[in-house]
Amino acid sequence: METIDNLKDKDLYLHIFDRYEVWWEDTTSHSEWQQITEAKKDKPVICFTEGYLLHKNRDAYIFFMSICSAEEIGDQIVIPSKNIKKLTKTGSRNFLAKEFEYDTYKKVPKARKQPPQKLPE
Repeated sequence: METIDNLKDKDLYLHIFDRYEVWWEDTTSHSEWQQITEAKKDKPVICFTEGYLLHKNRDAYIFFMSICSAEEIGDQIVIPSKNIKKLTKTGSRNFLAKEFEYDTYKKVPKARKQPPQKLPE
């Protein structure tokens, strides 16, 4: 495992984010017609989200699931603090500058498979 002490200069950390599992309460709604007696049985729903914590304050937690460069995130969700039922930290992730360099992931040509050799009889 790489530590800050054994990283090269080009391997600088861009971000360090904590990863969480979140159980939270959300509204439920229907666009179809419903009998009043059935509608009275409706309840809020419990949702599950897993992602990286971007920011939190007394009003909300902001999570994201994807990161696509030094400064862009995607799949973002803002969950009101009062809606969170259970919040569990599952780890942390250090994102390195070199991980976002395209050439890091260029495919290397596969070596040709050699046909099996026959054993001498």
